[in-house]
Amino acid sequence: MPIKCAEPTEEPDAPSIVNVTDTTNTSVSLEWTRPAHDGGMEIHGYIIEMCKGSEAEWHRVNEDLCAVTRYSVTGLETGAEYKFRICAVNSVGKGEAKEMPEFAQAVDRLLAPEIDIDASFKQTHIVKSGGSVYIRIAFKGKPTPTASWTKVDGELGVMTDITTTETFTALTLENCTRNDTGKYTLTLENSSGNKSITVAVKVLDTPGVPGALSIKEVTRGALTIAWEPPTNDGGARVHHYTVEKREASRRTWTEAAPKTTQTSLRVSDLLEGVPYFFRVMAENQYGLGEAYEMPDPVIATAEPAPPKRVDIIDTTDTSATLAWLKPEHDGGSRITGYCVEAKGKDADKWVVCGTTKNLSLVIEGLTENSEYEFRVKAKNDSGFSVPREAFSSVIIKEPRIEPTADLSGITNQLITSRIGESFEIDVPISGRPAPKVSWKLEEMRLKETDRVSIKTNKNRTTLTVKDCMRGDGGRYFLTLENVTGSKTFTVTVNVIGRPSPPEGPIEISSITSESCVLSWNPPEDDGGTDITNYIIEKRESGCTAWQLINSSVKHTSFHVSHLTKYMQYTFRICAENRFGVSKPTESETIVAEHPFGIPEVFAVTANSMSIRWEEPYHDGGSKVSGYWIEKKERNTILWVRENKIPCFECYYKVEGLVEGEEYEFRVIAKNANGVLSLPSASTGPVTFSNISEEKCTVDGGSEVTNYLIEFRERKSVRWIKVNRDSVLKDTSFKVTGLHEGNIYQFRVTAMNAAGDSEPSEMSMYAVCRVPTGMFLKQPIVNI
Repeated sequence: MPIKCAEPTEEPDAPSIVNVTDTTNTSVSLEWTRPAHDGGMEIHGYIIEMCKGSEAEWHRVNEDLCAVTRYSVTGLETGAEYKFRICAVNSVGKGEAKEMPEFAQAVDRLLAPEIDIDASFKQTHIVKSGGSVYIRIAFKGKPTPTASWTKVDGELGVMTDITTTETFTALTLENCTRNDTGKYTLTLENSSGNKSITVAVKVLDTPGVPGALSIKEVTRGALTIAWEPPTNDGGARVHHYTVEKREASRRTWTEAAPKTTQTSLRVSDLLEGVPYFFRVMAENQYGLGEAYEMPDPVIATAEPAPPKRVDIIDTTDTSATLAWLKPEHDGGSRITGYCVEAKGKDADKWVVCGTTKNLSLVIEGLTENSEYEFRVKAKNDSGFSVPREAFSSVIIKEPRIEPTADLSGITNQLITSRIGESFEIDVPISGRPAPKVSWKLEEMRLKETDRVSIKTNKNRTTLTVKDCMRGDGGRYFLTLENVTGSKTFTVTVNVIGRPSPPEGPIEISSITSESCVLSWNPPEDDGGTDITNYIIEKRESGCTAWQLINSSVKHTSFHVSHLTKYMQYTFRICAENRFGVSKPTESETIVAEHPFGIPEVFAVTANSMSIRWEEPYHDGGSKVSGYWIEKKERNTILWVRENKIPCFECYYKVEGLVEGEEYEFRVIAKNANGVLSLPSASTGPVTFSNISEEKCTVDGGSEVTNYLIEFRERKSVRWIKVNRDSVLKDTSFKVTGLHEGNIYQFRVTAMNAAGDSEPSEMSMYAVCRVPTGMFLKQPIVNI
C-alpha cells in the first residue's frame, strides 16, 4: 500500500499580540497578529470571545469566523469593563486562545484634534487669475472635531466651496481673482482642545484699486494728485501708475500726464475755473488694474474750494451751533480761517456773524422762534472761496427732548465694591433743556459729604463714594427731570467684605468633664457673600492665649471634646467668608465637669431606698441652697420630682417603692440665685430584692461577671484595654508591661448580663518608677 509523505498538521498556535485600537461608549475595536505557527494548514479565521468584568463566563462574540486580524465588538454597556480572547481556526480545529492582559472599558476616548500633513501638502498655493485652488487637510480627534475655515482680514468669497468628513476637510476656490489672495485658516475643535493651521493663496492678476486720492498744491491751471498703493498688487510688483482726467461736462478720459512710478503726480495745463475728475490705475506684468475715481470734481484755482458739508448741530433760544468739513483743496496756499454768514429766511442780505480758525462756531444773539439760513466760506492768502450753504434753514429755539441716561457701560446695572474701597457710578445723560439731576440711596436723598461727591454737567453725572461701608450698598436711584417730564434709573451697588460676628449668646450644653456642645446663630451681616465656615477657639482659666479647636466648621453647632476635668474654659467663635474673618463672639466661662457624680444607693428596705451624692465642684457663683431628687420607673421616659421641698443634705430616702420594680434616680442642684443645674447622670436601672434585716441585693438586675481595666498615657486620648482576653472578678489588679518614667491614668468598667456600665472616674496620675511613696488611688465604682 503506497504511503504519502506530508507535513504533520495540528491546531494553530494562539495569536501573538492582542491590542485595543479604539473604544466608544458602546464598542471596543481589537487588532491582533497572526499565530507564529498555523498548524501546517491555512487559517480559516478567528473566534473572538469576551467576558464582562463582573462575570466569570466567556461568550462568543462573532457567529461567523473573522477572516482578518481586526474586529469591532459592538452593543456593549457604557462604562462597563470587558476582557477579550482570540483563537485561530484551521481545518484541524480551534487553537489555543490569546487573552488580553487587562480589561478594556467601553467609553468614548478623548483625543485633542490633530492635523495629518503628508508630503503633498503645500503651505502656499499660487494660481493664475481664473484658475482653481484645492486645499485638502486630513485630521483626527475624538469626538470628531468640527472644522471651520476663515479668511484672515476678509470674508470667504461666494465661489468658495467647503467639504468636510470625519477624517478630512477640503477648501475649493473656483475662478480665482485677486480678491481671493490672502491667508486661510482651518480651525479644528472638540471638547478636548483645538488646533489651527494657516495656508496662503496667491492669485496672479492685475493690481487692485489704488488708495484714495488727495489734491495738493492747487494753483491756477495746475495741481498735484497723491494716492496710496493698492493693498493687493495681484501677485506681482506694480511697475507704474496711469493718471487720467476728464472735464466734468465730458465723458471722455484722457491721459493727464506721462506714466509714473511714484504715488503722486503734478498735473498742469488745466483750464482755470473748469471742474475736472481724475482717476488712477496701477499696472503690473499682468496688465492694468481697476481705477480709483474721485467722487467730486476739482477746480484748479487760486482760491480754496468751499467747505464740505455745513451742518447746524445745535440750537438754543438765542444761538445756533454750526460745524463743517475742510475743503477738498486749499487753492495752493494754507487756509487761514472761515467766515460764517447768516440771514433771515425772507431777507436778501447776508450778514457776517463771525470768523474762526476752527471747523465749528456758535452764533449768538439770534431772535427766538425766527428762521435763519447760514453759509460758510474758506479763506486763504488769495481770498475767500465760494460759500457753502447749510442744507436747510433752522428755527431758533431750544429743542424739547425727554431726559434719558445711558447705563450700557454698567454691566447688569450692578457695581460690586469691597469695604474700605471707593466706587463710582458714572452715567452719560441727555435731554433738552439740560435735565436737573438728583441721587437717592433707597429712600434717602444723597448730598455731598466728605465721603460722597456728585459732579454733573449737561452730558453726564458722576456719583463717587469713598471708603465705602456695608451700609453704602443698595439701590441707587438717578432721577432726571426737565420740562418734558422726569425719568428714574436704578443702579444696584453690592458692598462686600468680612461678616459681622456670629449672633450670641453662645449656648453651652451637654457639659461633661471631657466635652460640651456649643450652639450659636449666624452673623446678622454675612458681608455680602455666603459664610464659608466658622472658627472656634478656647482659652483655659489663667491663660491669655487662645487655642484653635477647629477652623472649618460648617454648621452653627459643634461638639467640643478633649477638655480637662474641673478646668474652666471660655470659648469664642468667628465667622469667615471669602473676604475675611469676622470679629469673635465670646462665651461665658464654664467648668468641665459632670453636673454630679452618679448618685449611689446605700440603704434599702422593703419599700424604700436611700441615695447619696457628692456636692457639685462648681456652684455657679453662689452657695448651693438645696437639691431636687427625681425618679423614673423602667420603660418610661417621664422623670417625676420626689421631694416637695429642697433637700439640704447630700443624701435622701426615697419611700413608697414597690419591691421587684426597677427605678432610676438623678439629682438637680439649686444655688442661692435660684439657678438650677443640669441633672446629674442617672444611677441606671436599680432593682432591690431578697430583702432581709441583714442584707439586700442591688446589682442592676444581674450579677457582675467581669471588670475591664483600661489605661492611657498623659498626652494621649486613646484608652488601652489591659485584660482584654481574661476575666477579672476581684476588685484589685496589678498592671504590668508599662514603661518606666511614663505617667499613666486608669479607669474600670463593670460588666453583667445586661451589658457594660459607664467607666469609673479616672484615677489620679501615676508615674511608673521605683516606689517613692507615690500610690495609685483606686476610685469607688458604683455598679
